[in-house]
Amino acid sequence: MFEIAKTMQLRGEGRADLKGADAIRYAYRLLSYRDRSEKELRERLRRKGFSEETIQHVISHLNEKGFINDEKLALSLKRVAEEVKLLGTQGIRLFLQRRGLSERIADNVLEDNDSDEVTRAKKLVDKKLRTMGNYSDEEIKKKIWRTMVRKGYSFDTIKQIIKEFKINGSTI
Repeated sequence: MFEIAKTMQLRGEGRADLKGADAIRYAYRLLSYRDRSEKELRERLRRKGFSEETIQHVISHLNEKGFINDEKLALSLKRVAEEVKLLGTQGIRLFLQRRGLSERIADNVLEDNDSDEVTRAKKLVDKKLRTMGNYSDEEIKKKIWRTMVRKGYSFDTIKQIIKEFKINGSTI
């Protein structure tokens, strides 16, 4: 009887270790798809049903190995937001925060981003104008305005860009 209890106890301890190994394996699998913030990983592990102690162990392990670095992730996401999504400064901030990055990290990444915002806005409007059909100048102006607001551009940048671009020989 004692042997059975001892065997069951060992199996229980082994399961705890296995659960930790499962959590690390799951985290590595998540990171193989794309980089994730610490907050994103914590939420995914929590949803999967791992204990807080196991989650903390996994996060510590990944930090030690260099697989989690929120600052590096923020810089990478900023480049994507600027070059691919053509987001304004507020759009980039929201994009970073949705990915689980803190406000402090977002502020650090976006320190001097205003000059770049105008350049991105011009690219966005160029891209938008190529896809527009036969709309009146007023309709085009409204569509561009709404697009830029959705993308997180400042009011001043939007006004500046709207004044600069010309459509059919007239300013929009």
